[in-house]
Amino acid sequence: MDSSVEENVPNQAGAESKLAKSEEAEKPSNSIGLLPIMIFLAATVTTAVVVELLPHASKVFPWSSIDSPEDLQQPPPTYAIFGRSPTEEHLVHVVKVLDMFGYQRVGVNESWNLLWAHDYPFLSFASLKNVDQNQLVNHFPGCGYLTNKVDLCTSQLPFLPRAFRLPAQREEFLDYARDNPRALFVQKHNEHRHIKVRAPADIAFGSNDSFVQEFVQRPFLVDGHKFDIGVYVVITSVNPLRAYIYTGDVLFRYCPVKYHPFDAENVDKYIVGDDYLPTWEVPSLRKYYNRFGGSMRTVFEAYVRDQDMEPAKIWPQVEHIIRTTIAAKESDIVNILRSYKTHNFFDLMRFDLFIDEDLKVFLMEANMSPNLSSAHFKPNSLLYEQVLYSVFNLVGIRPLTAASGTLFGDSNEMITADKNLATDLNKCAAYDCDKSCNKEECDLCLQCLSGSEYKMLQNAHEEHLHRIDMKRIFPQLIHDLKSFNIMEETANMTKKNAWMTRWFYNKCQFDAAWCN
Repeated sequence: MDSSVEENVPNQAGAESKLAKSEEAEKPSNSIGLLPIMIFLAATVTTAVVVELLPHASKVFPWSSIDSPEDLQQPPPTYAIFGRSPTEEHLVHVVKVLDMFGYQRVGVNESWNLLWAHDYPFLSFASLKNVDQNQLVNHFPGCGYLTNKVDLCTSQLPFLPRAFRLPAQREEFLDYARDNPRALFVQKHNEHRHIKVRAPADIAFGSNDSFVQEFVQRPFLVDGHKFDIGVYVVITSVNPLRAYIYTGDVLFRYCPVKYHPFDAENVDKYIVGDDYLPTWEVPSLRKYYNRFGGSMRTVFEAYVRDQDMEPAKIWPQVEHIIRTTIAAKESDIVNILRSYKTHNFFDLMRFDLFIDEDLKVFLMEANMSPNLSSAHFKPNSLLYEQVLYSVFNLVGIRPLTAASGTLFGDSNEMITADKNLATDLNKCAAYDCDKSCNKEECDLCLQCLSGSEYKMLQNAHEEHLHRIDMKRIFPQLIHDLKSFNIMEETANMTKKNAWMTRWFYNKCQFDAAWCN
């Protein structure tokens, strides 16, 4: 609203009040003059117009008129669950955390704020193309470009063991096998079943929707056991991309039978199945886990140090692998999203990786709906619930307060206001970005942000404040601001990703808490 209009309202009212009093002196005491009625009507209309013209009435009138305690009560936020499994034992912890937060469960065809889909929901619900602003879905349309095992493993990323799609790449595979006569391979399907190490001559080339992948033969072993590590990953946005990893712990799963002597017929030596060996049953890890209270990650690191090796070299590789993989598939997801009205989606995945004897990390797969059931291993319940707690807080699903009604205007503004998003003020002023937004230097100045861009920065700011045990890996953190080159960092990024990266860089320059 224009401030001059606001200032003139009291002056006009005062003048009209004086005129009304002079008129009243000339009227009989038991009558009401025409002028006061006209003034009252004019004031009423003026007030209505003023309120209508206000962009956000709550900012001018930062209170709510509450007549009774019942007015404080707002309907609780709701969640629905979509899945094809006849049981929900794999969702026990999801339900527990949401119930603890004060969310109320409803059916998938009712009005919900969160849809938790264990199975891919977008082929079953056309309505998800028009998700409302107050709704959120736990998958991105097109996330299969990351979680489809054939698509991912045949992407030829350098940290993926070499793989070939069958039967389409049969000749390429045979050429590679001839050039690497000592190589062994595993044949896989999307279902991840019946995996077994095979020689090239034993590969079934007629099997559709499968691939063959080179088997890494020198794994790092713990007490003789091969293992994999599962890192929980959350994508909160694409175009611009924002991705996080859970740092509170890592899921370690050990093969139940020792790797040596190697026997391809005994898959329990090299394939992690449902009946894997948990950390607390591995002899050299048991003391660190049971006696000294370590996590799965920290007890593994203790074991690595016992072997006179440095575990710190593992985790930068893990972050690089996950960041690079998601960035490589982002454009495919963006293309699918073009037919969706809003982008109110996030995705919790688990990236499974393994380590060779030199502590080099390889990617195996990404899981769309990672197992969050502790039915088989009860001690895992804490891990799953802490993961969910961090994920939900990150994406804006948080515990309700005792009085969740809005008493003091828009609560989001208490968390994120213009001043929290404004960066590089000197540049904005130097280029007169408040007068014209035609210059590229103005694209992060508040006056030049579109509504959707403002919302992107608002979400990024709130994620930073509520990340709990989540660590941002894209845009990646800045560990040394002096040596960090923003031009090099953004050189090969899409326009939107470079824009978001520059905003985080600007925040880091003025507040070290945004750097790492």
